[in-house]
Amino acid sequence: MSKLKLFLVGGFLGSGKTTAIEKAAKYLYHNNGKVGVITNDQGTQQVDTLFIKSQGIATEEVSGGCFCCNFENLEGKIESLKREGKPDVIFAESVGSCTDLAATIINPLLRFNSNQFEIVLSVFADVRLLIIFLQKNKAIFYDNVNYIYEKQLQEADIIVVNKIDLLTDRQLKEAKKMIAAAFKNIIILYQNSLSEDSVKHWLSVCNNLQNSSLRPSLEIDYDLYGAGEAELAWLDEEIKIVTKNKTAATVGYLLMKNFNDKILENNHSIGHLKYLIHNGKEKRKISFSTIPSEPVIDLDFFGTNNVTVLINARIQVLPALLQEMIDDTVAETKLVSQCRIIRKSMSSFSPGYPKPTHRIPF
Repeated sequence: MSKLKLFLVGGFLGSGKTTAIEKAAKYLYHNNGKVGVITNDQGTQQVDTLFIKSQGIATEEVSGGCFCCNFENLEGKIESLKREGKPDVIFAESVGSCTDLAATIINPLLRFNSNQFEIVLSVFADVRLLIIFLQKNKAIFYDNVNYIYEKQLQEADIIVVNKIDLLTDRQLKEAKKMIAAAFKNIIILYQNSLSEDSVKHWLSVCNNLQNSSLRPSLEIDYDLYGAGEAELAWLDEEIKIVTKNKTAATVGYLLMKNFNDKILENNHSIGHLKYLIHNGKEKRKISFSTIPSEPVIDLDFFGTNNVTVLINARIQVLPALLQEMIDDTVAETKLVSQCRIIRKSMSSFSPGYPKPTHRIPF
């Protein structure tokens, strides 16, 4: 019996994991491949899950905590995808502030499932953030958060240096020298995940690794890891916007941009700030990050007087301050736009101490 290929995708918040998975899954699907996706985050309303599902891809989610702390749930989602679609490949995207995946996910899956899997761990890194991290004197995040980032990179089978289209040729050349010197024994790919050729190359490398062996485990301080997790507050909220004319999508984007601007004006670093906007029929995902780059926006089709906006945020700030900023943003948007805003659900918290279900060192 052939083994299931599990492409475990890790890497820091905002590194472009979901975009790459969506492009890769669609490519495989359109070329007669059977594929499934498992998303993961600490919150219960996930932008990524709804976005991937909207592309017609078989999708499951593990919510309310990372894969390692919900191992049986992850196993159950894998089995569900296997029953429903018999996939050749499953992409499993871990929480962007999670690490130690070799000991807590890969080794337990291989140990407890009689070698049913070929597992490859790709760790994504936004090339711009990676350059800043390697320079060491321009840190965006606190030391405990940078500790998580460092450990993610150390355990990769493949480091996918992503978003290279945002650098000039000269900048990329210099970045490659720095990155190659820092990671001498790890496969490094340079990728623009919006390019089909780039994504195909990543898939080819993953397919050729064919690794079903236990992995060396990290030397990791869980107190530092837990402190870094706690410093990145989580917020999710569902907001409905109703306008008198057909400008609800425009108001929705104004709210998104104003929230992003408010976070940056207060000097809080953004792990990820993701939105899903929909009108009941069509959906669009919009993302912002600490490193400025204007997102590509296409809302012309949203000629409607009501939209729903789902917000997922991981910000280096206290949860109470994060909630205060979204409250202020909503109030200001209502005042400026003379619209009606209905807040359906909201949660804001700091993730708890990571407690893996299993940890199998090797």
